[in-house]
Amino acid sequence: MTLSAFDCLRRGLANLRANWELILLRWGGLLAVGVLVVAGVALPLIVLGVSLLGEGVLGLARGGPDAWARLGTRISELIPAVGLSFALALVGTLFIWLFAGVLYCFLQAGIYGVLTAADRQALPGAERGREWFRTFSLRHFFGWGGRYMWRFFGFVNLFLAVWIGVALAFVLWAFLTFGGARRWGQGAAWGIGCGGLLPLIFLAFVVSFWALVAQADLAREASGVWTAAANGLRILGRRFGAVLLLFLLFFGFALALALVGFVVGLVLGFSVSQAPMGIAVSLRLALWLLQSLASSALALALASSVVALVQSELPRGAPPEGAAA
Repeated sequence: MTLSAFDCLRRGLANLRANWELILLRWGGLLAVGVLVVAGVALPLIVLGVSLLGEGVLGLARGGPDAWARLGTRISELIPAVGLSFALALVGTLFIWLFAGVLYCFLQAGIYGVLTAADRQALPGAERGREWFRTFSLRHFFGWGGRYMWRFFGFVNLFLAVWIGVALAFVLWAFLTFGGARRWGQGAAWGIGCGGLLPLIFLAFVVSFWALVAQADLAREASGVWTAAANGLRILGRRFGAVLLLFLLFFGFALALALVGFVVGLVLGFSVSQAPMGIAVSLRLALWLLQSLASSALALALASSVVALVQSELPRGAPPEGAAA
């Protein structure tokens, strides 16, 4: 049963209200992923700093007029040992980032698994109360996450590969634009630049919309990386207007949220300008956490609406098997 964009919105919001715990799980999970990413960046820097401090190298900078010359000499002597420690730290960074990526995919698999199971549980149609969609439990969330984690991991890698192609297209566009300016003048550069930029921006949006739709298909029993990729393209081709309308609607809400956060941040900054630093930092951190929680709710509302759209475009056969324990 094909649904309009606003029917998908109503159905998706009912789904999210029934399984509201997903908002908190996504919020906390993304915070954990962010901490891991930052830890991966900090690890080689910390190892490098500790290695140099252990050798007393940083203290040489305070030792007199020729301190910087002695510092350079000492660092060149330590490059083999420090370089080995730095290389090992980079390997550790890759492992930390890999774990962060796997955790992100587990989180996405659990969220989309619950949303998809809830949408299939409710009867077709837009007007359904939230009680029809209630399926959440931690057991189901972890079950769907463990079951489809590697499916999402494969799709994330496919998506990154596609984005590498898009990035190369932008590099080629820049090369042709600057090359045209040198060869044929500014008029040709403007023609190549403007004529090529709009299709590339459209391509970037299409790739983003395709990933959004394909992810909503990944948590089906009969789906997979390539099946979801193909279904994403097919459904996007049929319902591009609906996907675009949902995206623009939630993009508008996100801009409004950012504007409200900016204004509240300004007011808060003036209010705590004379307060102790600890209080000011705590209040700003609390505001940022509230904004990130609201952003998580918006992102999940969009995801649940797209899940409703994808499910309405696919045949509704037997419900999927229960989540793995």
